[in-house]
Amino acid sequence: MRNFEDELNTKDREIERLKKLLALAERVSRLGEEELKEAESILGAQETAANLARTELLEMRDRFKGLGPTSSERKTAILEIVNDRQTSLSGLASKFEEMGKKHDYFYSDFFRIVANLDLPESEARTLWKEIYAHAEEVSRKLGRSMNFVVALLDYIYLKNRLIENPKIVDMYSFEEIILNAVIDEGTGIYNRRYFNLVLNKEINRSRRYKRNFCLFLFDLDNFKRINDSKGHSFGDDILKLVAGTLMYAFRTEDISCRVGGEEFAVILPETTRENSTVAIERFRTYLRNSSKNDFGLEVTVSGGVSEYPLDSEEGGHLYSIADARLYEAKSAGKDKITY
Repeated sequence: MRNFEDELNTKDREIERLKKLLALAERVSRLGEEELKEAESILGAQETAANLARTELLEMRDRFKGLGPTSSERKTAILEIVNDRQTSLSGLASKFEEMGKKHDYFYSDFFRIVANLDLPESEARTLWKEIYAHAEEVSRKLGRSMNFVVALLDYIYLKNRLIENPKIVDMYSFEEIILNAVIDEGTGIYNRRYFNLVLNKEINRSRRYKRNFCLFLFDLDNFKRINDSKGHSFGDDILKLVAGTLMYAFRTEDISCRVGGEEFAVILPETTRENSTVAIERFRTYLRNSSKNDFGLEVTVSGGVSEYPLDSEEGGHLYSIADARLYEAKSAGKDKITY
């Protein structure tokens, strides 16, 4: 009898032990689920930050797309809208919708030309809707249809103070002034002034989203010898080839600038030093091949790369580091990139 009772007690203890093990396993499982949810939340937040960063980059690109030459067709269409005194507000809305579908960056071009407002396309579309609603409201109060350009001036100058000191300037002269401010005349890519602006902006953006970016600085090997032997006109053509190759070899998000005589810089957002090598080597290969095919000589470059924030978190220091590595590459025999 005692043996039977002992056996029961042993089984009861074993059952209790198994229950405890099951409870422990359940707690571990719940902990694993919570950890997985937390990891998923962190990944989601990182993905959101990356998407926001990319959106900001694309908006920056859109913001400066409008600085390029506007087609004569688009200028004519915009001037017709500005000078239209007969079409009703609803008819004007239809014209805007049609032009917006037909032309990229139409709304950006419109506000840049008529109001000296530099806006990405998404913001320009939003502003158009706000001004249109403002024109409808004023028209109801006046009891007659309000001219859109009058509504535009009233909204952006008097109501929202988007322009503090409006000036009437010939649009073609003004467009030329804007282009000269940020575009290098010799190559058609961005200049040193724009480079300084975007470098600081990229530092602020990368700091905000905790992202890396690279600065690639290079100049042409033996460019003085090319100028002296082939002439400055030939040298200018080489510089234009370099600019075109930069635009072809790098991504849309990458910012290429001419920062000196034969010195160029490329800002590569969301890029580590290791990843930058792919685009840089692609650029060097394209340049060697294109220059040999088009001009009968291989153009090579020497360059240096610095990375934010590993090398520095300050723009001037990042530039100095890349510049020092550039000269290190030249001292090592040229046609090299130092990372």
